[in-house]
Amino acid sequence: MSISIAFNLSDGVVIAVDSATTMFDDAGTISKVFLDADKLFQLGSLKVGISTYGVAALRGRTIGSFIREFAMATENADLAALSLGQIVERLRVFFYGNYRSFLEEIHSLPFDQIPENMKGRLGLVVGGFSAGAFQSELWEIVVPIHSTENSARLVYGPGEYGFAWFASAVPINRYIKGIDPGISAALRTDFEEILGRDLTDEELNRLGETISKYEYHVQTNGMPIQSGVACAKFLVDYVLGHYRFAETHPIVGGKAIVGVVTYDQNAFRILE
Repeated sequence: MSISIAFNLSDGVVIAVDSATTMFDDAGTISKVFLDADKLFQLGSLKVGISTYGVAALRGRTIGSFIREFAMATENADLAALSLGQIVERLRVFFYGNYRSFLEEIHSLPFDQIPENMKGRLGLVVGGFSAGAFQSELWEIVVPIHSTENSARLVYGPGEYGFAWFASAVPINRYIKGIDPGISAALRTDFEEILGRDLTDEELNRLGETISKYEYHVQTNGMPIQSGVACAKFLVDYVLGHYRFAETHPIVGGKAIVGVVTYDQNAFRILE
């Protein structure tokens, strides 16, 4: 699954990932884990970065090779003149088409007849600048969920500052929110069993307000880009450390890789 952290700040975008990638055999069993994989990419020479999570390969090819194919195939389309939303839509169409045909080949079934639990997920986190823009954006594409035109999710638009986490992020939910969705659901079930009835909307809101009081708040308004780099790396390292020491998780591992693009850079770059 991986872990990906992305910050949309006033000066640009920071994206961080782990470096493990997992290969599965035809039975769905883990066949190999590589700890030095590339899961963070510059899109051509644009001020756009992409991280990937979920499915790690199609037809034996890394997702990075498909991103390179996309960049080369669209060189004549003048991507540099497009908005980031338009680039995201082209990425969605490209990956959805490849993913759909890949699944139809391996299952020998029309896409609509493949069970949902056999379709998997390929996630792409896309951050950067639209042509001529001075403020950045952050998007998420999930294939095959985002199957219709312009269905990719805008996480943060220009002038919206914050950070988000994707894929194997339960440790971050617990760290930032103080709780994860699984615990919240279990507590609700326990309360309702004790009371012998469903919780009312007012009671649910009160429970949510109590939990939110203990959330850690990271100040992203006005955050310098270097602080965003440090915080993104910290959070990925936190997840890596959690799965190294607290519990086994063979598909999150390796090291933290961080990339950044700012308003005064010519392109997204991956930091050493």
